[in-house]
Amino acid sequence: MYKVVICALLAALSVPGAARSEITLTAPSPEVSAGAALNLQLILTNETEQPLVVTLPEVLRLRMETRSAMTLLEMRPERSGMVEVAPGGFARIGLQGQVPDEVTGAVTVTPTGLRTAPLMLEVLAAATVPAQAGAAPAEVAVADAIQPGQAGEALASTPLPSADQSSQTQASTTWVDKPPPLALSVYEPVYFLVGGDGGLNAKFQISLRYRLFDDQGRLAQRLPWIDDLYLAYSQTSLWDLGELSKPFRDSSYRPRLFYANYDLARFNDGQMRLGVEGGFGHESNGKDGAESRSFNMWYLRPTLTVGDPQGLRFFIAPLLHNYVSDDENPDLKDYRGYVDWLVGFGSKGGLDFWATLRKGERSSYGSAELNVSYPLSKLSGGDLTGWLTLQYFGGYGESLLDYNRKIDSQLRLGISVAL
Repeated sequence: MYKVVICALLAALSVPGAARSEITLTAPSPEVSAGAALNLQLILTNETEQPLVVTLPEVLRLRMETRSAMTLLEMRPERSGMVEVAPGGFARIGLQGQVPDEVTGAVTVTPTGLRTAPLMLEVLAAATVPAQAGAAPAEVAVADAIQPGQAGEALASTPLPSADQSSQTQASTTWVDKPPPLALSVYEPVYFLVGGDGGLNAKFQISLRYRLFDDQGRLAQRLPWIDDLYLAYSQTSLWDLGELSKPFRDSSYRPRLFYANYDLARFNDGQMRLGVEGGFGHESNGKDGAESRSFNMWYLRPTLTVGDPQGLRFFIAPLLHNYVSDDENPDLKDYRGYVDWLVGFGSKGGLDFWATLRKGERSSYGSAELNVSYPLSKLSGGDLTGWLTLQYFGGYGESLLDYNRKIDSQLRLGISVAL
């Protein structure tokens, strides 16, 4: 039996005390037949010290979707109106609807307006499903009020709606196509920071990556590695806010084409992960004449993560690269070297620190960018999104224009949209 434990009540049900109550959405079988009756249950559990009163509408709407299509499925509770659950007790509410005729394969069923993991079902063609899989039971129990110690027993039962009622319910649903899955994701941190030394300025960065091939496509099924090919674009800009016209000091544009597998191998029960990224990159500032800066590179970036990748962890991901077609700035390697050392530790759900360190070919040249962030949701009581970010930069070449110039150390504060 597949189950979804929902830690809040459906808004449509008007359940008071939701923070201390629980609903479980269940199905009698993980397999159903296309076009057949669909029978689910809501199990209401009351862990409070007061009676729980639930008002059920005549029709509940659940979102049913596959990878490519979706519908709002109307389900009829076997009883509408008020249902009372005693302290320490629970109640079962039967729901009945009908699976759309045109859907087959894996589907998810989620109550609308609720943040919860979906109920997973497999819809098979009618001819391939055992007769009992789609059959509706003669009746399903509903508990008006179930006392402690009466687990599994209902105080009242009501027959399910008739087949005619179910058909009328199904007639109002429409199976529609979904757009293809979004192939865009964040590549490098996205932020906007303000501060500086020697004049007020801002620094912002946008960065996206695009997966070229669908992992469910025919080509990816034949060549499994091909869905790890990406095209990325990043832009970092310095904005001079101290000048009257507020000009942009410089911008770096960084398109890349690469292969990436950040979960190549796992060790120590998944607490240590190895990954790799490698490909071709370009960087330029989009200017001409004496201020033009650009170079191409082939690069490799191994990654090591220790801990929980989405929680407390340490990571190191050095970017090793060469210089191709750097005629405009042939001494760039003297100031930036051949490795960008990216290291970090902390938690995205708490305090997080990361740094990018460069060491030039010549001993006195290099740079350090240090970042620390903290979730704004924790600082605002849940009202704000993103991260409060403090960034320090010191050394040579914060922008490509000034790659051979040591600037004043910069300290900026702002918001990161994504890390």
